[in-house]
Amino acid sequence: MAELTVRQQIYELLRDKRVTAKEISQAVSIREKEVVGHLLHIAKSHKGEFLVDHPRCLGCGFAFKKRERLSTPGRCPVCKGERISETKYRIKE
Repeated sequence: MAELTVRQQIYELLRDKRVTAKEISQAVSIREKEVVGHLLHIAKSHKGEFLVDHPRCLGCGFAFKKRERLSTPGRCPVCKGERISETKYRIKE
């Protein structure tokens, strides 16, 4: 049986549960910065629903609901804090 590609491995992870970019990078042995590119491709090509649990500022509670980028922001636009929860991704069939 042929080995799964990196995107196929990521797709399988997303089907099972909500995962962060860090968890994906550790599971498929790629750099965390590479994960977002793969997620963009999966989100565009997947026929089901690609769900994103948007990050929140842990300092003031600001929710990044309108954020279109898949990566986790570096700082909060309200309080300028850098303690931001990680973005989580999931696929719903």
